[in-house]
Amino acid sequence: MQSPDGENRAKLTPINWTEICRQLLAERQKLTTNPLTYSEGVNLQVQDVYVPLGLVERKKISKRENDSFPNKGSELYQELEITQKFDNKEFLEQVLKQKNTPKSKGKRIAIIGEPGAGKTTLLQQIVDYLSQDINQSIILWLSLADLQGRELEKYLFDTWLTAASHRIGEAEATDKIKNDFVTQFNKSRVWLLLDGLDEISSNSGHILADIHRQIRESGCINQARIVLTCRLNLWDGGSNALNDFDTYRTLDFSYPEQVEKFIDNWFTAISEPDRERGKRLCNTLKESGKERIRDLVKNPLRLTLLCLNWQTREGKFPDTQAGFYQQLVDDFYKWKKEEFVTKAAQRQQLNIKLGELAKEAIDKEATRFRLRGEFINQFLGDADDEDSLLSLALKLGWLNQVGIDTEIKPVYAFFHASFQEYFAATVIDDWHFFLNHVPQNPSVGSYRIFEPQWKQPILLWLGRPEEKLRNRKEKFIEALIEFKDGCVKYKDKGFYEYQTYFLAAAGIAEFKDFSQADEIVKQIVNWSLDHSNYSNIHDQADVALQETDRTRAIAALIKLINTSQDEGIRHQATESLGKIGVGNPVAIAALIKLINTSQDEGIRRQAVVNLGKIGTGNLDAITALVELIKILQDYVTHTLVAENLENIGVGNVDAIAALVKLIETSKDQFIRVCAALSLGKIHPDNPVAIAALVELINTSQDNIREFAAANLEQIGVGNPVAITAFVKIINTSQDEGIRWRAAQSLWKIGVGNPDEIPVLIELINTSQDRVIRKYVALSLRKMGVGNPVVIAALVELIKTSQDSWYTRLQAAESLGIIDPGNPVAIAALVELTNTLPDTFIRGLVAESLGKIGVGNPVAIAALVKLINTSQDEETLRNASKILGMIDPGNPVEITALVKLINTSQDVVIRNYVSESLWKIGVGNPVAIAALVQLIKTSQDEETRRWAAYNLGEIDPSNPVAIAALVKLINTSQDEDILRLAAYRLGEIDPGNPVAIAALVKLINTSHNESTRRWVAESLKKINAGDQSMVIKAINGYKLTNEHYLLIWKIAQNMPYPDFYQAL
Repeated sequence: MQSPDGENRAKLTPINWTEICRQLLAERQKLTTNPLTYSEGVNLQVQDVYVPLGLVERKKISKRENDSFPNKGSELYQELEITQKFDNKEFLEQVLKQKNTPKSKGKRIAIIGEPGAGKTTLLQQIVDYLSQDINQSIILWLSLADLQGRELEKYLFDTWLTAASHRIGEAEATDKIKNDFVTQFNKSRVWLLLDGLDEISSNSGHILADIHRQIRESGCINQARIVLTCRLNLWDGGSNALNDFDTYRTLDFSYPEQVEKFIDNWFTAISEPDRERGKRLCNTLKESGKERIRDLVKNPLRLTLLCLNWQTREGKFPDTQAGFYQQLVDDFYKWKKEEFVTKAAQRQQLNIKLGELAKEAIDKEATRFRLRGEFINQFLGDADDEDSLLSLALKLGWLNQVGIDTEIKPVYAFFHASFQEYFAATVIDDWHFFLNHVPQNPSVGSYRIFEPQWKQPILLWLGRPEEKLRNRKEKFIEALIEFKDGCVKYKDKGFYEYQTYFLAAAGIAEFKDFSQADEIVKQIVNWSLDHSNYSNIHDQADVALQETDRTRAIAALIKLINTSQDEGIRHQATESLGKIGVGNPVAIAALIKLINTSQDEGIRRQAVVNLGKIGTGNLDAITALVELIKILQDYVTHTLVAENLENIGVGNVDAIAALVKLIETSKDQFIRVCAALSLGKIHPDNPVAIAALVELINTSQDNIREFAAANLEQIGVGNPVAITAFVKIINTSQDEGIRWRAAQSLWKIGVGNPDEIPVLIELINTSQDRVIRKYVALSLRKMGVGNPVVIAALVELIKTSQDSWYTRLQAAESLGIIDPGNPVAIAALVELTNTLPDTFIRGLVAESLGKIGVGNPVAIAALVKLINTSQDEETLRNASKILGMIDPGNPVEITALVKLINTSQDVVIRNYVSESLWKIGVGNPVAIAALVQLIKTSQDEETRRWAAYNLGEIDPSNPVAIAALVKLINTSQDEDILRLAAYRLGEIDPGNPVAIAALVKLINTSHNESTRRWVAESLKKINAGDQSMVIKAINGYKLTNEHYLLIWKIAQNMPYPDFYQAL
């Protein structure tokens, strides 16, 4: 019973629905991942970590035919059929505020995406936007999991309205409150935000149809503007009754920009902020071998789980990749565990079946990661069966519908392809699944170790923690390092044997207890540092060094650095340390020691560079580089120090303070120059650094002044103090060289600030120095696009400058770039082409005309005239080239080039014209005929070579070109011609049997190393079906490094049994 006071208050006071909604919505600003992270002390609000996501407006469900790679697994979730792409702000403005949507005019909006794609977070941002930017918005948020079988209208009027009534002091909703509530709907003030359509419990199983019916039948709900969120599996799972909704799909985070921004936000907002730990995570993600993780964390949920793991493990990943993915799997099950309740036995059964599905798909499916519905049904049952494992996998989000195939049947993918690899690894117990070697008859063996799709599952298998696998993993890696392929040997090892050894090296990073791990690392280090190995073995050993157990590899490299007497080996070991030692304190300490003690300047420089790669945020590394500035007398090394301080010390307060003190106290001008550059690098626009360099420019002698100016160019871009200093030098210095240098610097640092342009215009109008006017014109070109004041100044300069054709040229070119098609610029250049007597200068003018005259009829006419009237072959060649740039395919140009190629006696010009015809004559029958004729009639071998080369570009597979190149290979004695012919054959028709035979003959018989290398590169491009023919053809010849280069490439792509059989 309502009190009399309550009745009077209700009668007199209008209900402030906006304020009531604001109070209720305050509970909705927490991250959906908080229940998962709360136990670790992380309880964040959306605004703490929010990074705006973009969206795409979907046209229709994507049809998918192609597969993806696991390191780019997120591509499977990208929409292929889109109408428009929005950034976050554009979406809010155009879709919500301006109602610019094709179906509903902003009244019905669906936001869809895979689990953890940021749908709820976007809805939270919509709340903020509506509250601030759309007046009188009454925003009702319903988490649809809370309906628990009730219909929308009943929930609104019973549960939600009762909670709202409590906010105004009422125990329940009176008739007045209910009527006023309905009035808000009728006045179209209500925004109904429905979160988690896929979380509704529905008896009918037709959730979309149920919601559509409830909206249609409810008089008030139908009046509301509705924004709902839904997972892909439900939205795309069948007939969609909500087809009147405009559909928008959330985009992934971009890497590195948005991913790193989120990481920084996270580690800034947690209860014990630690931005340095966040920076270390960002740097770890950049390492080689982290490609899958970089792609995986573009999804906001997976990135949140990564940050949580990095925080709880105190800034490091689990010891194995399998441990990392197992943690993510466990956390994923915990996320929304109230909404999707599962028992341990269910999860275990599902994981096993997901593993069997994943293993079979990787092994046998044509598209390994884009999975057909019928194929999935064999393992998980039917999606229509509520009790099936497939239904459970879809609800949880382990599998998601990513489109349809050409037969309009659903296509699925794992939450990310890397989880598919992980699940596959969990169901393999016998290592012979990867390798079952039958030495005398490999065709009956099993060699998945050579199949690239199995490398990651192998590494994940090696990282599994089960004790029962320990002995099996030991045996497997032993089999890898002892593998004998019975094929071609290089330095006593077969090419497939190298591959198995490199796989073993990667494997011990996951199974660190392998008994021979130290020996493997030692061998990999030796191979990577041995430059007598031909390049592929050396390069692959370098990759293996980055993939193997880093602790062991770093220790081995440091030992070499400290003990080797070979400076070359120490230099290479230092370089390798920079590739694998990111954040490792032992590696950082070794490089610092090397910087402080080495007498070899080259090694010291290498150590500085590598310290900049691995020492981000490390105070010892920063201090070492700051101290080094104090003793440097070498500008090159100093520049390296500054650049690498920038890499590791940006914003570091200790480094900034030390450099400021050094600038203020040092009496050595060179040290002050060096310190100022470093300070400007780690603290952009630092006034002490700028002021010091300006002072040194004004007061120092030549060398120091030059260093100071060069350094100011690097750190003073757009800085008004630096710009003013250079202008002052131009206006006051009596030294012409200094003025020119200042003008050049001004050109480099100007960015078009409003106060810059008047100064430059004054300079160009008053200076009598042509060099200064040139650089000012270049500066105006860079910053004056569309600026009427700049355009007017350049027009005036063109009209009045009589001192130098070069000044007019620069001004006209600048004008044409900032004001495309400007008639004054075009006219000036056309006039110069008609009046200048010097052929070379006219060529420069024609080149400028080419930069600004694209499609301009005046420019085209001028060049056509030049082609038709000039008697100078060089001028004709230049004009034809430029005409091809601004009007490709112009028949006058092609005719002129054909005429020139037929009449010129100059071989160089004919070759050049041949190249020009290639660039502009693709598919043009006149150009093709001219090159064919040149091949047939020219007596000059080089001319025929170039003609055949270019004919292959404009008419691929032309038999005349192929025959000409083959003939050259068989008859020419000129190594340059042989190399180019070999390269071209490999480009234009890599599968042509005549071409392959000619190339194989050349690699087997040529005595020129460079020629053989070119041939090897061409033969690498042949089709897989032709590889056996090549192996047979070179077998029995004395093999050179170029043969080995080719064999290695084929061995990486050809199944081992086929290679063995080809010998």
